[in-house]
Amino acid sequence: MTPRVSRLRPWHAPALARNFILTTGPREHVTPVAGPTPPALMALAATLPGLVPDVQGYAAWTGDDLLGFALAELVPDRRRANVSALTIALTAENASPESIELAACEALLERLTLDAAGRGYVSVFARLPRDSRFRDVFGRLGFVGAVSEDVYTRRPGPIADPGDIAGLRNVEQADAWDISQLYRTITPAALQLAESPGGERPTLSRRRFSLLGGRPGPQEFVVDGERGLDGWLRVHAGARGRHTAALMVHPRRAALTRQLLRFAVWSLMDTRRLPVRVVVHAHEDALRRAAEAEGFAMTEERELLVKHMTVRIAAEVPAQALDRATS
Repeated sequence: MTPRVSRLRPWHAPALARNFILTTGPREHVTPVAGPTPPALMALAATLPGLVPDVQGYAAWTGDDLLGFALAELVPDRRRANVSALTIALTAENASPESIELAACEALLERLTLDAAGRGYVSVFARLPRDSRFRDVFGRLGFVGAVSEDVYTRRPGPIADPGDIAGLRNVEQADAWDISQLYRTITPAALQLAESPGGERPTLSRRRFSLLGGRPGPQEFVVDGERGLDGWLRVHAGARGRHTAALMVHPRRAALTRQLLRFAVWSLMDTRRLPVRVVVHAHEDALRRAAEAEGFAMTEERELLVKHMTVRIAAEVPAQALDRATS
């Protein structure tokens, strides 16, 4: 039996609370949990329009039974959507539980990607544990691997003052172009195509206050060099759970990687003593070495998947021109 999928609505809140919040029944997070807030609470908030900005929730059902839910980030000024959560209830008492769980996952993904395509998004991203049993489901729906990622985490503890870093300053709006050029310099072409299929430049992070969290957005820094930007750093202080850091360094200043990472940890520990997490992509060898040297340990192995969809054309285009553009 194929599960039925609907958008999460206010009247779905009782079923969501009963099956995923008030009870402790077995469930599996298909996509890794991204923050300190449990996915079920985020889904509950998504039943109320406007409570969680730019997030759309979906629920999978058989009859009146809620099998699972998914959350999609659909930010209006971007061309890529993101599967931020996908959770399936485990049905151990059923005669063939795995098939139902896989079917629920497939139905949720199919509806989510159809909605994203209908709203003009050109790609959908999702992250999976590297050994996920749901990998084939994503593959059947057109998701392909973009890059492998390792999550490194450093426990809270003392760290030496990183000292002055020449050229380090707060980011400005005028830096957006230079940041995008730094990204293009250090990122493999295949990953660039996956992350920015329309060729748009990466943008500076928007400072938003969610009604659930209320915490400020990340801080961003750049490092000026003689021939442009040598580095970029983003640190995001967590109210609870963990801090996060992300950075890019030009190959000509590879030694800067460890300095920036140490500065990130030092500044975040000064805010609140929580673990610090950094994501290392397969091609980021300098960042991997720096993380290990600064006391980070690998805590998660995962794969970034992407599904590219048809680009919508707003105006009529002569057939010959379209053939040339797509050949």
